[in-house]
Amino acid sequence: MGIVDDEDAVKVSLDSTFIKAYSRRGRKGGRSDRGARVGKTDRRSYELGWRAHAAVSMSALPLTYVVRAANVNDKDAVRPLLREAPRLLKSWGRRIGSVIADRQSYSADVFAAVRGLGAEPVIPHPSHVREPLIELWLTKRFKVKGDPRLVALYRLRMSVERSFKAGKLELMMENLRWRGVAKVRMHVAICFACIYVVAIVAHRLGRPELANCIAAFTY
Repeated sequence: MGIVDDEDAVKVSLDSTFIKAYSRRGRKGGRSDRGARVGKTDRRSYELGWRAHAAVSMSALPLTYVVRAANVNDKDAVRPLLREAPRLLKSWGRRIGSVIADRQSYSADVFAAVRGLGAEPVIPHPSHVREPLIELWLTKRFKVKGDPRLVALYRLRMSVERSFKAGKLELMMENLRWRGVAKVRMHVAICFACIYVVAIVAHRLGRPELANCIAAFTY
């Protein structure tokens, strides 16, 4: 149906989002999620929880995802995502053309994995790197600098943020009421499935402009 992407070489954005664990702890005890770990919720805060890592197309539709404990680095989730996403795209006669991610995913191993797929990595390097693998970096004020073409590609990374925002604000992704990685994984899967349901219904109705508008289909 052309919902995910119309290009043969699909641009893919990678990122993760924090989901607070369903845990009750206090002086009189409580119940905790044994699989969850303490990790960053933002730049300065830490909580017990999980992270949903996803590969998302430029139309803000998730191609594949994995759930890991909150203390797992984004780099460790790149290979599982890049193993599944190309297989799914190949079944539609598509391939990955560019992989866009933030500097948390910058490493020689990640670049090798992306280039092994015949794709271009668009991942800025940290400012302290002396021999960067790419002419793209972020300043201390989080402004992207470097090759103009790479800068333009990197700015497309927000598609993954749009997908997570839709899941959290409109589909209760962060309102977790389950314990254990299997149930958390299913919780995220249901949220992503709902995103696809909206996109499919919008196209079936001949209203593709509503493909990312969940509010238009709520009651």
